[in-house]
Order: sequence, then C-alpha cells, then structure tokens
Amino acid sequence: MRRLLIASGLASGLLTLGACATLGEPVTLTMAEMDQRCAQRGGMLQPTGAQTGRAQADYICQEAMARTDSAGRNQARTDLDRAIGAGLQRGGPYGRSN
Repeated sequence: MRRLLIASGLASGLLTLGACATLGEPVTLTMAEMDQRCAQRGGMLQPTGAQTGRAQADYICQEAMARTDSAGRNQARTDLDRAIGAGLQRGGPYGRSN
C-alpha cells in the first residue's frame, strides 16, 4: 500500500511539472510576418480592439469564409432556432417541468 501511495504521488508530481514546463520560447511574430501567414491562408488581419503593443494580441486573422455572411448560413441558423423553439413548446426532454 505504501508503494502505491509513493508511486501515485511521484506520478502526479511529474505530471504537474510537465504541465508547468515550457517547451521553448514564446512565438513572437512581427506584423509583417502575421500578415504574410494570414494572407497565405486567404484571410485578412483584423484589429481585436486590444492595445497591448503585441501584434498577436492586437490583431487576429479572419479567414474569408468567416467574413462572408452567406444565405445558407442564415437559413441554417433560422432552421435551428425554429427547431429549438418547437422542441421547447412540445416539452422535450430538456424543456419539461414537473
């Protein structure tokens, strides 16, 4: 029993150390590098509203598909809202009150 406790304590300690350890230096990209990587994915850099002085926190790459608001996506959203509303009116498994 004592061996089991020691082994589990040692294993949890190693897991904790592994979770806290860093595998390298944090990635710091310049604005030009971020713009290039984003353009390669077909996106555009958009400001996040933060003003930290770090490009990674101040800008985000928004891909072209995320920028367009297509009719299909709007229709899917409308259909989902209707289905949820109908399920709640019927008293589905999550809408029942006892």
